Amino acid sequence: MVAAAGFMQSDVQAAAELLIGQGGRAESGVWSGAARIPAPQAAFLNALAASALDYDSLHLNVHPDAITLAAAWAVGEQVHASGADTLRAFILGSELICRLSAAVSGSQKGWTIGAVLGTFGAAAVASVLMKLSVDETVAALGLCLSVAAGSQQSNVEQVLAKRMQPAFATRNGVQCAALARIGVTGPTAVFEGRFGLSALYFPLDVEKIVDGWGDRYAMLETGLKKYPVCACSHAAMDALVSLLDEENIAAVDIQHIESVISPFMDRLVGAPFDPDKNPQVTAQFSLRYALAVLALRRKLGIADLQATAVRDPAIASIVDRITLRTDSSNMGELAPARVIVTTTSGLRYEREVRDMPGSKASPLSGAERACKFLDCEAAVYTEYAGGQLHERLDAMAASLQTISDISGWSL
Repeated sequence: MVAAAGFMQSDVQAAAELLIGQGGRAESGVWSGAARIPAPQAAFLNALAASALDYDSLHLNVHPDAITLAAAWAVGEQVHASGADTLRAFILGSELICRLSAAVSGSQKGWTIGAVLGTFGAAAVASVLMKLSVDETVAALGLCLSVAAGSQQSNVEQVLAKRMQPAFATRNGVQCAALARIGVTGPTAVFEGRFGLSALYFPLDVEKIVDGWGDRYAMLETGLKKYPVCACSHAAMDALVSLLDEENIAAVDIQHIESVISPFMDRLVGAPFDPDKNPQVTAQFSLRYALAVLALRRKLGIADLQATAVRDPAIASIVDRITLRTDSSNMGELAPARVIVTTTSGLRYEREVRDMPGSKASPLSGAERACKFLDCEAAVYTEYAGGQLHERLDAMAASLQTISDISGWSL
């Protein structure tokens, strides 16, 4: 559903036009429309759509599902896999990404960890569906070491490259598996080698990757995002909403909002609010904007990412009353976060949220999940009348394990 809404974004549509126009074998479908293109390209586009709105699921600091589902669907169609086999590959790839993420330690250098690790997850998905041997699968993962990348500079500068990084990871992982299948070899000490992932990118506790494999599923701790903005903003956003609602404070009553966040949060969402560069990406990676929207509208959905909403003069007037402060003792990436609101009458209120909303520690309610679905459905309303998309997705999910060939099986 998030991907369906993502396909409505202009940059995603432009990328689709480009890749579909380049042609190639009609191996796999694009989730929006009837086009069929080579599997790596379809994987790229579908992952891009799933990532575009920053509304996709989250595990620690990675977004596994957007990558692994796009890879599983594209390769599954390419090899005419069954629904059960496609689902199995998706689970294995997601589990690998989640375990790799949990194994990361040390301070962040600025890699986009989800994009780096997502390359390996996509390769694992493709290796399972292509039925590669053990040696070929190791080769596929080894080849990923040559292409795994992603930089948080895209977040800092609030540019479209940020949403492209999961798509690159998905395409590259699928391509690495295809190359391994024809005999291209890669290093075997992928994670623990002298110049492997742990040594060059970020320290990895390799034992955590395999501990309890098959008995305990890390992917079950994947959460659903509440807002279509960077997860680094969510704890502060929920703190503000709860405070304003509980104290019945209107936007006109707010003199000043201060948010106290971690250095990591400040790195990704603490930049000055500048909607002139790219309104949508700025909205997704500006905590000041997110807090201003909630102060004015009490909610933030896909409609609030559109240029007219981002450039609303009323938002700018509230942004001017928002300051961010970094707490150097806060080592959290997504939580905790605190907000302090001072009213025009001189009263001061404070709230803190300890866990990111939508995480395992603070899961979304049924009503919140429904609200998210309807928000996405509204973005594609011209194609699916209200309720129809929900019904079709439910039917697809219920029948997935009985499908003998997912090729061409779509909305």
